[in-house]
Amino acid sequence: MTTVIGRCRFHPWRSSFAYVSLMTALLFSPASEGALGAQGLVKVTPLGSHAGELCARDRAVLFEDPTGVRILYDPGFMVDDTDPRLGDVHVILLSHAHNDHIGSRRDRGGTCAAPAQGPVNTNSNVASIAAAKNAVVMTATEANLFLGPKIRTIRGGGATPACATAGLEAETTVPVPAPCTAPIGVSGTRSIRHSGAADAVRITGMQAAHPSNVPAALFDPPGLPAGTTAYAGLALGFVVRFTNGLTAYLTGDTGMFADMEHVIAKFYRPNLMVINIGPGGNGPTALGREDAVNVIQHLVRPTTVMPSHVGEQATSDGAMRSNTRTEWFVRFARPFTEVVLPVSDVTRHFDGEGRCLECR
Repeated sequence: MTTVIGRCRFHPWRSSFAYVSLMTALLFSPASEGALGAQGLVKVTPLGSHAGELCARDRAVLFEDPTGVRILYDPGFMVDDTDPRLGDVHVILLSHAHNDHIGSRRDRGGTCAAPAQGPVNTNSNVASIAAAKNAVVMTATEANLFLGPKIRTIRGGGATPACATAGLEAETTVPVPAPCTAPIGVSGTRSIRHSGAADAVRITGMQAAHPSNVPAALFDPPGLPAGTTAYAGLALGFVVRFTNGLTAYLTGDTGMFADMEHVIAKFYRPNLMVINIGPGGNGPTALGREDAVNVIQHLVRPTTVMPSHVGEQATSDGAMRSNTRTEWFVRFARPFTEVVLPVSDVTRHFDGEGRCLECR
């Protein structure tokens, strides 16, 4: 039996009495936020265009490890260096250089279905955030080579350095004193350790079946001739292994591929998945709702999944809208996993087994 409560699902057969008791004590105690933090939980906060909603161009997710490492994934159009929601950002993960992930502008206002297009940011939101926050920029080599000069343009001074690393795990200690680049490729792993922490967060690059090119809006004059583009290296996904045991697979934009089962599920065993389910700006160029469900049912089977890149107004007043691709995905994925909608500005807490404590 499965019970639906709000936007989350609770499977009695997956939970022990002790776990239910823990959730009850944490969620209903006066100091619940402090108690949650004391349990070594990962905080996951989507950052979209409208608070409490899942909207058409939402991409960005902010993760905070129990050790304090803060990781921003694909800021896109919705987050730039002026956004007060960011706080410290130690690492920026960029899956690929398309407009809606690297952020060639900052959209503000408008509606959830169609956020108003803001002014162009010719340096990109990724570069602006990295420059302001002294962040590690982790993406494909070619995209990093493009972003380094953009960061230098913002800050002035010399070239943007490669991040210092140490040991067999290519470990970088954060906070870093200045923004730096950390190229990563498929199966490449880097470790991020917060200063003074005993454990490190491990990030591994994953294949993503998708193109990656730099948008024309980010090229300095004279720019590119109309109809041409520039290679930004491989499109990537990421597996992030947090210090409490949570293993998150961030798909980026991708199609379905067999290594989701034979490599990612078999060897990395993610228990939280952030999966793109909607079309891009040029139409169906990545996973759609049907194949996204196939990935969940047949290939990865995480404990919890967050559908992202939905390309539509998925919620209204925080409730899922009917007759949407998001509603279709949730309906057919939820027999196999818990589904949590990544509504903007709502922080969820995840344990090491991929369970969302608020989603009972």
